[in-house]
Amino acid sequence: MIMEFLGLNVAGVNFAAGIFETHPKIKKAIFQYIDSFYKINTPLLNKVAIEFGERWRSKEKSFFSIVNSIFENHHWPKGKYIGYLSIFDCNPRFLKNKTFQIFYKHKRGHIYIIAHELLHFIFYDYIDKKRKDLKKLSENELWKFSEIANDVLLGLPQLKMALGIQKQTRGYPALQKSISKIKNGIKTVPNIDYLIGLLLRP
Repeated sequence: MIMEFLGLNVAGVNFAAGIFETHPKIKKAIFQYIDSFYKINTPLLNKVAIEFGERWRSKEKSFFSIVNSIFENHHWPKGKYIGYLSIFDCNPRFLKNKTFQIFYKHKRGHIYIIAHELLHFIFYDYIDKKRKDLKKLSENELWKFSEIANDVLLGLPQLKMALGIQKQTRGYPALQKSISKIKNGIKTVPNIDYLIGLLLRP
């Protein structure tokens, strides 16, 4: 996964590939470091994985109840949802196979990240199945909508209380203005279509 994030492609030019081609030992050094880190820290990582799994199981019922209400009992997309602990602060999610990664030292907390990624899965599925009108949006625009919706929903008192979120940290700086504007327009737990309506306002 780290190679994926290092493999930047800009306008058809893969700069990282050029660097690794010129300096092949860098790639080897990265993999050696990763292998070494996992070998040394396996007990810690196993402990963290067990702890956040137990904490999530104590929160998930309340989370799904609130989210199901917001999404008006829209069926969750089928699949085996798996969160993988990661040593890198990237936290990607993969809509097709319902997997995501969680940085083991994430400042927002493991529970927050699990909830955040799960919201992506149901949001995209809802748009795909129920809001064909939004298919005109570009992939980037839809991603922004999803990120804004996530931040707004996870800022709701009901979800914060259910998940034990003490303080919500800021997400993507470029989206904060939109997030604040929408949060100010919400007085109660919104249904998803109401929230989408706020997202579509100029």
